[in-house]
Amino acid sequence: MVGDHLVADIGGGHAAGPRTVWVDRGTWPDHDHDADHVVTDVLQAMEILHAER
Repeated sequence: MVGDHLVADIGGGHAAGPRTVWVDRGTWPDHDHDADHVVTDVLQAMEILHAER
């Protein structure tokens, strides 16, 4: 699951079971998270997904 919303995307992804990639755009400062990967843009997320195929 790739997303930029900690609750809906990352929390929902973990609840459903897949690994998660959080696109951190600085909108959730000082919030704890349990994302498997943290990136700053979608291209980085795509690189992770491609590497883990």
